[in-house]
Amino acid sequence: MSRFLLATVPVPAHTRNAMPFAARLVERGHEVQWFASRRFHDGIAAVGATPVPYAATRDFDGERLLEEFPQLAGLRGPRAIGRAYADVFVGEAAHRVADLAPVIAAAPVDAILCDGLTYGVGLLGELLGVPVATFGDGPLPRAHGRSPAFGPGLLPMDGPVSRLRNHAVRTASRRWVFAEAQERYDRLRAELGLPPDGRSVLEASVSPLLHLQACTPSFEYDAADVPPSVHWVGALRPDPPAHWVPPPWWAELRTATQPVIHVTQGSIRPDMGELVVPALRALAGEDVLVVATTGGVPSERLEALLGGPVPANTRVATFVPYDLLLPHVAVCVTNGGYTGVTTALHHGVPIVQAGSTEEKAETGARIRWSGVGVRIRSTRPTPRRLRAAVRRVLDQPSYRAAAARVGEEMRGHDAGREGAELLERLADRRPPMTDGLARRVTHE
Repeated sequence: MSRFLLATVPVPAHTRNAMPFAARLVERGHEVQWFASRRFHDGIAAVGATPVPYAATRDFDGERLLEEFPQLAGLRGPRAIGRAYADVFVGEAAHRVADLAPVIAAAPVDAILCDGLTYGVGLLGELLGVPVATFGDGPLPRAHGRSPAFGPGLLPMDGPVSRLRNHAVRTASRRWVFAEAQERYDRLRAELGLPPDGRSVLEASVSPLLHLQACTPSFEYDAADVPPSVHWVGALRPDPPAHWVPPPWWAELRTATQPVIHVTQGSIRPDMGELVVPALRALAGEDVLVVATTGGVPSERLEALLGGPVPANTRVATFVPYDLLLPHVAVCVTNGGYTGVTTALHHGVPIVQAGSTEEKAETGARIRWSGVGVRIRSTRPTPRRLRAAVRRVLDQPSYRAAAARVGEEMRGHDAGREGAELLERLADRRPPMTDGLARRVTHE
């Protein structure tokens, strides 16, 4: 038996996405501690892990992000990403080190797994000689190679113009977008007595020992050129909830003769006016069955924004397990949350994506690049644009064909099991990227 420590930022998706790794490690007889927001402690305990609360680290549980960091309000694209990295992710790194150092001193661990945004955990592991793995539940951030710079959602290009563009954007990104985050990261390394890293702050979010990337090569740029520590494990799909009760309209999905359209804004965008409301208005007159999930926003609030009852062809729930819903869906309309997108693709469902907050411009760019859907570069698209995009995806077979190809590749993976196997080898100090198991996990 080994002892593992998991650490995640207090954003719902980043915590829930690690559940398959924790559950499989516990099932295989390992001890798992998990440094996470108090909001998720019951769920963490339910899979057999031991919750570890934040102390100095700010616990804003994802829903109070703007209360804790009001400077993020109104920011979009690269400005939002740069500010979030500097203040939320790198900015809390010293607090994470302060919180976790006594935890590890009291109960030494064999390996650590954290999401790529939990800066500070990797530095502590480096300081103490504990191997640290990361998991990527967002687009793989690249700072070099042929891929465009991370942040603005640019598409890959070929030829000399591409090289000039990428160099210019990366230079601007390094000097302005991530400059403050880089300075804070480098300063903390020096304060901890660690030597200079040489990597950019983006590259530092990917462990040089083991990184579990929650997609497959067909949904990522330059997959053959990624660092050797990166392993493709497929979509992060949570275990089916034990006590979920289907809504009264659930049987309609089995008998629907018209296409089923799923509409979602994910778990950290509570303003239904951004995407859900315009999407319901866009599809109200279409011969489709719309299933909208609100992420916890009550239907009364949605009706208030609509100015009346939801359209007759719409069914609403706060939550529906994706693995039960998506086999019935023809198109997923989403703001681009990475886990929702990759889970839809696991089921071969094409995408209409609208959103530019957080990392969503990067997700949208990959949707367009891979051909699995249509992106609308607006956080508040008009009903007209949404209706046209949905009709385009429904009417053009190429989108479903591309999603099916990615889905076939995704379904060849079991993220929780593969991640647990690789983490065991890391804990045993057996480099997981050089042996037969690693090759099998990466390429099967």
